[in-house]
Amino acid sequence: MRLERDKVFDHIKKHYDEHLGRLQEFVRQPSISAENRGIRECADLIKRYLTELGCKDSRLVETSGYPVVYGTYEAGADKTIIIYLMYDTQPVDEPGWAVPPLEGRVVNLDPFGKCLVARGAINTKGELRAFLNACESIRAVGEEIPVNLVFVAEGEEELGSRHLPEFIGQYLRELKRADAVFFPSADQNQKGKVIMSLGVKGIVYFELELDGKGWCYGPTQFDIHGSNKAWVDSPTWRMIQALSTMTEEDGNKVLIEGFYENVVPPSPEDVELLDKLEKTFDEEASKDMMKVERFIDDVRGKEALLKYLYSPSLNIDGIWSGYIGPGTKTVLPYKITAKVDVRLVPNMTVEEVLPKIRRHLDRHGFKEIRIVELEEGYGWAKTSIKEPAAQAIVKTYMEFGYDPEIWPHIAGSAPFCMFNRETLNLPFVSGGIGHGGRAHAPNEYIVVGEVGLTGGLATLEKSYVAILDNLSKM
Repeated sequence: MRLERDKVFDHIKKHYDEHLGRLQEFVRQPSISAENRGIRECADLIKRYLTELGCKDSRLVETSGYPVVYGTYEAGADKTIIIYLMYDTQPVDEPGWAVPPLEGRVVNLDPFGKCLVARGAINTKGELRAFLNACESIRAVGEEIPVNLVFVAEGEEELGSRHLPEFIGQYLRELKRADAVFFPSADQNQKGKVIMSLGVKGIVYFELELDGKGWCYGPTQFDIHGSNKAWVDSPTWRMIQALSTMTEEDGNKVLIEGFYENVVPPSPEDVELLDKLEKTFDEEASKDMMKVERFIDDVRGKEALLKYLYSPSLNIDGIWSGYIGPGTKTVLPYKITAKVDVRLVPNMTVEEVLPKIRRHLDRHGFKEIRIVELEEGYGWAKTSIKEPAAQAIVKTYMEFGYDPEIWPHIAGSAPFCMFNRETLNLPFVSGGIGHGGRAHAPNEYIVVGEVGLTGGLATLEKSYVAILDNLSKM
């Protein structure tokens, strides 16, 4: 079937205000998974959206956690695409919001122009609703969506997608009929360059805990006066000593036995992509965005990219013990907790991480430190640039006048492996021409106007229409 794109694009342009209003409606509905705030109400809202689109079987699929919203749109097409979506967001308790984070206000942000500022604007409620706007626009002008769609919207991505495997196991037969998986995103950077990534690292997230009772040294039930350090052991110092055994003095090379044993070098395809990436990689822009002065060991260029993409990492996300309020309060803490994440590169596995850390602690005399698994974690995922689905995304960017900067994968993590590797083994791609930023931070935004260097809401929706069209021809 041939899709008349121009008719759809014209409809998108004429219905801009209506489409923006749908984004605002969606971000105004809280869906904070860490607090169980508004999750089911948001799931019901998405179910309504899918029904309005024309899905005959939209439903909430219950799991041991939050529900997955499922629905299928049957277009009678040759190709079937799973549309992976996430509807949960981070909390909104950070200081520094210029506007209330759940009001969905449109404000002018330099240099982008009109932006929707709200929690979830770019991560990823904005893209989710924009994608549905695009699908609805196709039907509104009498055209047919060029592929069959299988919608999978989860409400636990920010919690590690802990129960998504339950859904996949239950719906495996339905999911296996798909040809690819698509995740609607907005992939322009602040300068308008399109950044296309082909995969993600995996992640294992856990806590290390130590208290005086479990150690049999130090305070056993509560913090005591700091003067007692003269004759009472400190669990806090003990934990710091344990953490210091895990890396070299600079905190970079990991010393956990066997940590690197399954790491593989870049594939020949990766090397080819890196050679091209090195020529366009804006190192200074990356540093400026993160507000860092230099990379580890002052690496630059391709060496920096290799470290970023192909090095597993051991990171302390947070650590706390005792009194951390204003002024002084002298205490000897009875307990210390450290939150830690490990990022996995090919061919590391989730299952190997915690046993290696346990053995390391035990061998170094820290058997009393507890490992608390917060999430089951998930593995790395990659799609070849040669896959027809990936080429469909590249073709879309080229049609809109963008030569994308292609990354073999990024250092962040997402649950793509659940679709991309056993047992579905589907190519997983993301894409979209638009921009947003400050995810997980105050003043999260997505650009909705069209006056800056990046695409706004209309361009984003048009790119989704073109992506669906190109996926139908892969």
